[in-house]
Amino acid sequence: MAKKAARSKAKPDPVLSHLRVNVKKLQHDAQAVLSRTRKETTRLSQDQKRALQRVVSEAQQLRSDFDKAVKQTSKDLKSQSKQFLSALRKEAAKRVEPVLKQWAGRDADLREEVRKLSQRVEELERLVTEHSHQETPAAAPKEPSLFPPEAVPPPETE
Repeated sequence: MAKKAARSKAKPDPVLSHLRVNVKKLQHDAQAVLSRTRKETTRLSQDQKRALQRVVSEAQQLRSDFDKAVKQTSKDLKSQSKQFLSALRKEAAKRVEPVLKQWAGRDADLREEVRKLSQRVEELERLVTEHSHQETPAAAPKEPSLFPPEAVPPPETE
């Protein structure tokens, strides 16, 4: 017991006392830094969430814009292919009809060849229409042929 009494009466060591003060100060500073760090982390986390939401929103808008552009381009291509096919038909008919009329009266074999070519052209027109995905072949209205049957006179009987 004498030792305990001697210790309590002994003067505190100034170095230990100074060290205790500094440790307490360090603890207080560390808690303040930790508190600031938590607040800053929360703020950054919220900022990151907002930024992520903006990026997602922009991506959705871009996708929507892209889908609209794809649909419009598809419509434009279909329209242009229809116009091209129509113009091609008209131009071919305009150029071929006089020749057909001139040749039609000359030779029965030639008339048969023209009839076969006319059928082949109709088949090719059908294939072009199917591959252009304009309409389903069953629902597509039949467009006039380049070589209508009336343009090819019937074979002459000899």
